[in-house]
Amino acid sequence: MHKLNTQFEELRSAIEPDTARKTEAKKSDDPVREHLESHESFSAHHVATFLYGSYRRRTAICDIKDVDLVVVTNFTTDDDPIDVLNTLKDSLGKLYDGADLADQRRSIRVNRPLPNDPDSELTLDVIPAIYQDEVGGPLWVPDREKTKWVESHPQGHIDHTSELNAESHEGHSFVRLSKMMKWWWQYQWEKLNPSAEAHSRKPKGFWIEVMCGEFADLDKESYPELILALLENAFAEFESFRQTGVMPELADPGLPDQTIKTSMTDVEFSAFLDVLEQALIDARAAVGANTERGAAERWRKLFGDKFPLPAEESNSSRLLKAAATGGLSFPTKPLIPSKPAGFA
Repeated sequence: MHKLNTQFEELRSAIEPDTARKTEAKKSDDPVREHLESHESFSAHHVATFLYGSYRRRTAICDIKDVDLVVVTNFTTDDDPIDVLNTLKDSLGKLYDGADLADQRRSIRVNRPLPNDPDSELTLDVIPAIYQDEVGGPLWVPDREKTKWVESHPQGHIDHTSELNAESHEGHSFVRLSKMMKWWWQYQWEKLNPSAEAHSRKPKGFWIEVMCGEFADLDKESYPELILALLENAFAEFESFRQTGVMPELADPGLPDQTIKTSMTDVEFSAFLDVLEQALIDARAAVGANTERGAAERWRKLFGDKFPLPAEESNSSRLLKAAATGGLSFPTKPLIPSKPAGFA
């Protein structure tokens, strides 16, 4: 098996959000936090705020476009969730002075939350919440469509990712695997749907991340082994859909006895399963390839041209490797025959 450490590290670097965008994301919640903590329009309700989402879990890839901010309040589940969302929206309107605020299912979206940075295209989803019991525990969050409070545990998701990462090889392989697999699905989906909007992609990135957590073999050390084991385990679990028509469910890592909610249709999941199966075929071929170049070309079928190809081997290098494999060896210096006796 060719580990291709250099190529996988270059892939990882290519899909990593750039430093400037990370800085924007990090500071995007500061004005909201300061406003909600202190302004008369909301300070009486504010308990705590914390970042959530892939940026907070360190599994974001490419451009960070959305940042999630959870605002824990002292409202109760007796309060109407729509009224709470409207109260939050009114307060944010005072902060952004008529900025474009949008009603989301569970949040208020602030477009361009950094008004002093006209080049920023970030959006900030601000989610009001209520502690169910203890600080850091599960929350109640509003659901506009269901007009009720529903359970969520964003801190549990953050902790789960951190724990899996700590358990993985060198304390960082799980997050890196999750990023690579998010990129794999984004690349494959865009090939299938070149003109579709990104927000219509299903399954979503968080679903892919939870899939990684459920099916990864964290005892594996190299990226090829990690990816192949994940694909094998996931496909073995999911392929029954073709016979039963029952879409598999992923356990919610933050809430016992609950599953990750998804709006995937049967057609969408069937398409995902086809892509997953082809990825498994290509990953097996990559792991079994005779040359680094051949392995890299197979990995490119999963990840596209962000996965670099190693330099072509010379004919002499290939001959030396082939000879070494067969138990033969060549001298590194030319052999000079001994001179017959009597010659000076």
